[in-house]
Amino acid sequence: MSKMSKIVEFALEKKHPKYFDGVSEARKHLEKRSLEEDEPYKIPKRIYHTKVESKDLFGCQMVLFNDVEDSERLVIYLHGGIYVNEIVLPHITFCDKLAKNANACVYAPIYPLAPNHTYEETYGIVEKLYKQLLTIDKPITIMGDSAGGGLAVAFCEYLAVNDLPQPENLIGISPWIDISMSGDYDEVEFDPIGGIDSLREMGKAWAGDLDLKDYRVSPLFGDVTKLPKTTLFVGTHEVLYSDMQKFYKKLTDSDVDVELNIGEGMNHVYPIYPLVPESKEAFKHIVDVILNQD
Repeated sequence: MSKMSKIVEFALEKKHPKYFDGVSEARKHLEKRSLEEDEPYKIPKRIYHTKVESKDLFGCQMVLFNDVEDSERLVIYLHGGIYVNEIVLPHITFCDKLAKNANACVYAPIYPLAPNHTYEETYGIVEKLYKQLLTIDKPITIMGDSAGGGLAVAFCEYLAVNDLPQPENLIGISPWIDISMSGDYDEVEFDPIGGIDSLREMGKAWAGDLDLKDYRVSPLFGDVTKLPKTTLFVGTHEVLYSDMQKFYKKLTDSDVDVELNIGEGMNHVYPIYPLVPESKEAFKHIVDVILNQD
């Protein structure tokens, strides 16, 4: 664990959001987000490595990095935020760097969020996007972080259920794979975020009428046998660590081509923190996977 990662962990602990402090605070946050969620996302003004633009596709705002015609690969990036919070600058800068280094056109849907929306609308949007990208005949990677990582995994399970082709790669950065939070989390050494009850409350809003253990919202419980090459990242200092260990075993037992990268002493979604040395190593590995150079 590097000195910089310790600094980041300290900062995360100090900036601990109140909505992780229990069901009551989570509900307050959901109420607040219900008034903000449908506002259009504005791309931050800064210098980017690639062409970055906003487009409306399939009734959804999407941020695109790189031109499709000039790119050799395609990436669908699903951002995290407990299915409630919008995309943030670290996601944007990560996608920008990824598009440049992997020579890829990256699509980042600003997908509908809870509590105003449920998983169902987003599935329709991502499916239409994916089917369109299949017609371009370039290697596709589906990936995401946290909630978006869980969505990426679940969507690939959904593709299998519906007899649709899998992408070349599935990459999950600390994917949230059980929104019911039904596991045993007592052995987690330390997590500056935490909030099991709060997470479950956010998950309920996203699931709508679905059972919280339905694979479409909790892919830990789905059929994984047809998943593509899968690359996972998780830190030992995050509450989702034990779920990821279960999921990795399930994939290996099902003979899925899977790799689990464990960040010792690292926090949730550590690969997207740009100043942490461990994140730079993880980023390079992600690029190598997409380039098929791992």
